[in-house]
Amino acid sequence: MQSTRLHTASGLNLARPATEVMGFYRSRILPQILDLSERMPGVEAARQRAVEYAGGHVLEIGSGIGSTLMYYSGEITSLTTVDPNPALNARARRRLRHVPFPVDVREGRGENLPVKDAAFDCVVTAFTLCCVDNLDRVAAEIYRVLKPGGRFHFVEIGLSEDPSEARWQRRLSRLQRVFVDGCRLDMALATALTGAGLAVNRLEMTRLERLPRPLGCAWEGLAVREA
Repeated sequence: MQSTRLHTASGLNLARPATEVMGFYRSRILPQILDLSERMPGVEAARQRAVEYAGGHVLEIGSGIGSTLMYYSGEITSLTTVDPNPALNARARRRLRHVPFPVDVREGRGENLPVKDAAFDCVVTAFTLCCVDNLDRVAAEIYRVLKPGGRFHFVEIGLSEDPSEARWQRRLSRLQRVFVDGCRLDMALATALTGAGLAVNRLEMTRLERLPRPLGCAWEGLAVREA
């Protein structure tokens, strides 16, 4: 598709699908997409890197079907997962018998986490924050639930440093948000984290295999709630 045609499409008034359609999508189609992502080596390798150094009491936001469960290390004391999708949570619960640490699966949104203040040593997200409604609010919630000195480990789709690629991400984001459960490609994650009071200690861009460059630009990193 030529860029001029795509630019015209991105200017359309594209409303989110009706509630009934989104209900079917999130309960039937989205789990299949997540199953497919588990077979993509680049995506799974990035998920593993995001969680393998998490330890203590850990919170994972947007845990989906439990794709990260097998990658947590023996340093985990407990894991609490939060996801707004009941169908995905049901899939995740079926995997719990394979993990050696206690897991508490909860339903909720990242903007209003159903957990106490300063309760966790680590928070983890893996390909989650592109779909939230209010990134700044989620970042503030991550700060709230971390203990002083707690760590936020993440891998997330985000805006490329390449200006040409970033332009394509902005053009595609409107369509992407309609058809991929609200996911946006042009998220400025570091800005939201620092705005919430977190110190970004590491931020590295990685390319996800088998995906077009505008769709496969991911940021891996570590942020800390300083004491």
